[in-house]
Amino acid sequence: SGPVQGIAGAYTGNSLAVQAVLISLLSVSLWNALELIVLVLGYFRVHRGLYFWSLLITAGAGVIPDVIGLLLKYFALAPIAVPVTVSTFGWTVMVTGQSLVLYSRLHLVVHSQKLLMSVLCMIIANAILFQIPQIVLSYGAVYGPSTFSFILVFNTWEKVQLVIFSLQEVIISSIFIVQAVRLLRLFPESHADSDLDVHTPSHRRSRRRVRIMYQLLAINTVLIAMDIALLALQYSNLFLFQTVFKVFFYSVKLKLEVAVLSRLVLVV
Repeated sequence: SGPVQGIAGAYTGNSLAVQAVLISLLSVSLWNALELIVLVLGYFRVHRGLYFWSLLITAGAGVIPDVIGLLLKYFALAPIAVPVTVSTFGWTVMVTGQSLVLYSRLHLVVHSQKLLMSVLCMIIANAILFQIPQIVLSYGAVYGPSTFSFILVFNTWEKVQLVIFSLQEVIISSIFIVQAVRLLRLFPESHADSDLDVHTPSHRRSRRRVRIMYQLLAINTVLIAMDIALLALQYSNLFLFQTVFKVFFYSVKLKLEVAVLSRLVLVV
């Protein structure tokens, strides 16, 4: 499962355990994406807006193609051009789409248009600066005149790219956490039962808001932990497993967005 095998073609080992892990993680990722599409289509009454489309496109045009591409590549089910194209397209949509998902709900807790615009510009700039070279290197590692040289550059660039996109997601999630904490401070009465009738509607609403905000904080903390885990896996040089775990983690991140969505509509 070395890096050259990972980018250039199929898994060439004979370990049934490795094959079982690959199939299991990719299958769960595919199921998560399909389930998310159904949930999003059913949950949103109006099918429009950046949050709706970023969720739908990231799952349908990001996670699913990436899963299919990795299955085709690692199990040698198609000529290498097909899985490289499909998985590279899926990864590109998936990683930028996830950042757009995080960005699209920032406006619920952030009121600074300057900050929102800065985050959006960061997402667009990183997509252009880091994904276009990744696409070129992916094809160069397979078809380039000196594939070994392309592979060396690809392996380095992929690590740099993942650091940038993970840092980007951590920044967006951290902004959400900071703003959520500020919102919590707007409801101090929810922490002081002695001065309020705990049975009044206003008190119950305040306590519910606080509880929901803490849940949102926990979810965003989990998202950050996943980014850290991905970085650790990336730098372990286990190309085969890190590519599969990446799509798995991103599918889980999207599923967590359903939990975020169901709570956001109650707190804002």
